[in-house]
Amino acid sequence: MTKIITISNQKGGVGKTTTATNLAHRLNLKGNSALIVDFDPQGQCSTALGVVSENGVFNLMVANSSPGQWVRKTGREGLHIIPGDRTTATAQIVLTAENRPITSVQDALKPLYKDYDYIIFDTAPSIGGLQERAIWASNLVLLATATEYLSSDGLAQIMKLLHSLVEKGWKGKLAGILPTFYDQQTNESRETLAQLKEGFGDSILSPIHRATVLRECAADGVTIFEKAPKSRAAKEYAALADYIHTL
Repeated sequence: MTKIITISNQKGGVGKTTTATNLAHRLNLKGNSALIVDFDPQGQCSTALGVVSENGVFNLMVANSSPGQWVRKTGREGLHIIPGDRTTATAQIVLTAENRPITSVQDALKPLYKDYDYIIFDTAPSIGGLQERAIWASNLVLLATATEYLSSDGLAQIMKLLHSLVEKGWKGKLAGILPTFYDQQTNESRETLAQLKEGFGDSILSPIHRATVLRECAADGVTIFEKAPKSRAAKEYAALADYIHTL
């Protein structure tokens, strides 16, 4: 059965794209086929994988075209992407204006389910629209949150959204809350992680440490497993993938 995972948060700059691409690649390296769908108008998943951004998501969601024609290779066997770009924001406006059903993303991508072990959605930092429909299509939701003050504000909003979707009949579940940009040398990181654990308990996963090499990966269009496979960041994302695989 295909596992569909949405990487989400209401707040931007928390490492969602880094998590989506590295998680997908690690799962792929373990022998699983994986598809990334870039629902973020910045189209950064394509950049992070060295692929050209294009209006795949817009055409998928607005033109009601066959999803297979927008799947692109990443140069990594068994790891594909449906890229997005700035037109993705227009798609979100159209979906909202036309009051498309909450099952829109699920319906659009269902023909691809049989082709992949994992489908991973990277979403924009906003509530509603594509993010809500992406979550509805997912089995699992992984919330990335930076270990900085006020990080709980974004989490509170996205948790409220998850609760509302459950009330509407969503059958998925929270995979966990992933602390990112963790730096044990700073009071801010340590105190924020402690607050997260106090507020969300066992839902808090092992943190991803702040690492310059992760920024370098994005600039080079490679994943951490290609650039620095023995680094701490690689080990942390490998552990995350192993955990996701057990769910």
